[in-house]
Amino acid sequence: MRIRYLALALAPILSTAALATPAAAHRELAPFDAVNQFIGTEMDTTQNKSNDAYGNTFPGAAVPFGMVQPSPTTYKAGNALVGEKGGYEYTASLIRGFGMTRYSGTGCTGRYGGYEFPTIPYAGELTGGVLPANPSADVKPYYLGFSHANEVSQPGYYKVALDNGVTTELTASARTAVSRFSFSGHATLILDVSGQNNRSFGSEVTIDPATRTVSGWMYGTDVCDVGNLYKAYFSTTYDKPFASYGTWNDGEMTAGSAHAIKSTTDTGADYRHDTGAWITFADGAKVTAKTGFSYVSVANAAANRDKEAGRERFDSVRRQAASQWKRALGTIDVGGGTDAQRTSFYTALYHSLLHPNVRDDVNGQYLGYDNQVHVVAKGRHFYQNLNFAGSGWDMYRGQAQLIALTFPKVASDMAQSIVDMVKQKGSWAPGAARMQGDNYQVILATLDDMGITGYDRKAALASMVATQKLPAVASSRSDAYQYFATGLIENRKGDFATSRVLEYSIDDFAIARLAHEEGDLANYKFFMARAQNWMNVFDPVTQHIRPRERTGFDRNFDLRVREDGAGRGQFNQSTGYQYGWLVPQNMSTLIARRGGVAAATAQLDTLMAQLDAGAYTQTGNYLSNQPAFGTPWVYNWLQAPAEATDVLYRAVAEMYDTTPSGLPGNDDQGSLSAWYVFANLGVYPAVYGTGDLLISAPMFPSMRIDPVDGRRDIRITAPGVQNGKKYVSSLKVNGRNRTANWLDARTAGRLDFTMAATPGTWGTGAADVPPSYTDGADARNNIGTTPNGQGNLGSMDLSDWSFSRESLAAAGATPGASLPLGQTGIAFTWPTAAPGTPDNWIPHGQRVEVKNAKAGSVSFLGLATNGPSTGMAIVVYTDKSTQPVPVTFADWASADPTALITLTGRNNANGTTGDGTFRVFATAPAALDRTKTVDAVILPSSTDKGIMHIFDVAVS
Repeated sequence: MRIRYLALALAPILSTAALATPAAAHRELAPFDAVNQFIGTEMDTTQNKSNDAYGNTFPGAAVPFGMVQPSPTTYKAGNALVGEKGGYEYTASLIRGFGMTRYSGTGCTGRYGGYEFPTIPYAGELTGGVLPANPSADVKPYYLGFSHANEVSQPGYYKVALDNGVTTELTASARTAVSRFSFSGHATLILDVSGQNNRSFGSEVTIDPATRTVSGWMYGTDVCDVGNLYKAYFSTTYDKPFASYGTWNDGEMTAGSAHAIKSTTDTGADYRHDTGAWITFADGAKVTAKTGFSYVSVANAAANRDKEAGRERFDSVRRQAASQWKRALGTIDVGGGTDAQRTSFYTALYHSLLHPNVRDDVNGQYLGYDNQVHVVAKGRHFYQNLNFAGSGWDMYRGQAQLIALTFPKVASDMAQSIVDMVKQKGSWAPGAARMQGDNYQVILATLDDMGITGYDRKAALASMVATQKLPAVASSRSDAYQYFATGLIENRKGDFATSRVLEYSIDDFAIARLAHEEGDLANYKFFMARAQNWMNVFDPVTQHIRPRERTGFDRNFDLRVREDGAGRGQFNQSTGYQYGWLVPQNMSTLIARRGGVAAATAQLDTLMAQLDAGAYTQTGNYLSNQPAFGTPWVYNWLQAPAEATDVLYRAVAEMYDTTPSGLPGNDDQGSLSAWYVFANLGVYPAVYGTGDLLISAPMFPSMRIDPVDGRRDIRITAPGVQNGKKYVSSLKVNGRNRTANWLDARTAGRLDFTMAATPGTWGTGAADVPPSYTDGADARNNIGTTPNGQGNLGSMDLSDWSFSRESLAAAGATPGASLPLGQTGIAFTWPTAAPGTPDNWIPHGQRVEVKNAKAGSVSFLGLATNGPSTGMAIVVYTDKSTQPVPVTFADWASADPTALITLTGRNNANGTTGDGTFRVFATAPAALDRTKTVDAVILPSSTDKGIMHIFDVAVS
């Protein structure tokens, strides 16, 4: 055992400076021994970054992806933001008890989930056969004093010698917690069956002294208390007979009582600590408890226990847990490095593999999202907690990819679990999601592109297509109707409207990728067009992603903050400067629009001046939070992979260490730790929705990824890294030279790096940059016409109004109809778009191809909403010369004489029709150079005032 080697032995000697020290000439610290479960358990109160400067991790017992994580939870009086964490705060001196489950790395102070059925070993006397104080009135007197010097923590095992003389040991199998309590005197276990971290609506406990069994259930709300409710069940057997027992229910404690229940259907209630039991044993007893856990029934909990630990001794279960972790941690075999480096790396890998969690019981049953009991397919597992209280927001940025590389079978089951969840739920969010986006779609597409295809892709794609189109009634995206119809979410919607456009664009890119794999060209084109919706919130004047109002961009918005001070949040957990780079699917276009490589490099340098500044009035970065995870690798698109390497080395040195505060932010079920693993590997899956891996530089001289149940490993060599050679000077992939600074995960086999002490030219060529997926950038992006009674199939003006397709047809604007502009020789073609599909452009610089011919003039058919609106189009000739053409449209309700189509009435999303007269205008023909041949027309990249809509462009 390495008794608290993590905080007592390593912390004083392993500073961040040690990360640059060459590996010592002694036996390498083994992966299992290197895990330091106390890293991330202390909040750094000197920081204020809008999210906890705290890993929110815990020491305890678990197996990889297990259902249970028996572990201690601490309490510290004073500031609740520090002391009342739902996990383990290192500076606390009291343990609240030992609970059954944990969400590693969550936020939501005071609303944490997990910690079901905590057990408190009590060494005091009972008074008249009952506890001296009723836990329902105040449970704090039973909290347990402890010292870190008396703790031992290893993967799969935790031990603490408490101040009351009781030694507690914890270990686990997948669905069963095994605990051992060694008393020196009086021996009582307090079972706080309603003592979980979040609100309780009811619980029940039953004691059977004849079989030495205690069982029960709880019903409550899950992490962050956003509306996700659940029931959990337990069944515990003890290896020693009960000397006495009793229960409490509210203010009544009853000696000899074998049953207590308090329950309600009122989900606004909170019955925490109101119901529980105690059992006593002979003085000085050494008691082993085996607790089966289930989300289906008490019977299943008992079956889980009997199958996994029924005849196993504590030490046997512990050895099996250790064996599982040795294999899991061995999936990445790192050669070299200091003890500090290896400790940080393997602890991060450990944290990355705690979630998601198997949900099916040993008989295959699990409770689905439809609240029905299902049986998982033979040979599979059903996983939940792919993200706490969310929809994959954290996991899709690296953790899912790491699991695909190390546990491909788990990744495959994750993918099928998502598909099954969607079938059961009918939507792509498992419940009330705290974070925005349909990011399970991104996880599926990413895993698929990494070769994880053993799931029902056809069903997944069919559901995506069915739910992510207008009328948006089946989509779980907030403001889906406005986004689907207009390609943007106006800033007045709040709720981080601007960052949601970026997240939804990534989601749509993922759908397009799956459609492409299925050969569905129509849906590929449809969703790739939506994948470029980020352009609708890119302001070409200030060259930044920016909140957009229906009357134009909000250029007064301070991009250093999350919101504008009036409560209209625009960027989720980050600033506009940090979110301004979240276009991984089309980064080269973003860079071009930000002014090109040189300008974008200067902007990114400013962001990286501070790596972890947080989200409060900052121009610096926030690398301990998910939206900024990919920003170091933007340098790869900027032809400067060495700059990415520099940032990553700084991040490892400045933000991480082996002390209890050595994780700089909420680990969010292992996503931050997965990022750290990739930073050390020298590759990162920065193009979410694909298996593309961007290359920085390995931080160890050798690494091998050897997956569990996988047939393909990855070997990485980088000799000289241990001697300060941190830059790539050349690379061979599977024996062939490669200058591209990225690779496809499916082609990665052997990566042999040649390293140098100074930056060179490797990966800096224009052809070396990662892919940018530009399809759809020029497509129409607004649905402005709808059938009568179906106004929810489009929106022209961000106020839910659209043109009537029937009225347009009556005016001659039928699909494909020719609309002549007087005697000018110009004739427009009305779009042939089907209902619910884009029929006009909200311009952001799209290229519109026209029939190559000499022409005398050009005109535009369109309008403005909340207008007028003016912009500058560009006519491109075949000789590459260009001609600017001003474009101005009046508001569609204006009686402007340039109207080509005049209609009465319009449709609303609520199915009604409104009054008024509305128009489509044609601009006055602009003269062209008749000696040249027109090749294309570039729509305005910037417009003022209202939002411009263009239905067609025509030349004479």
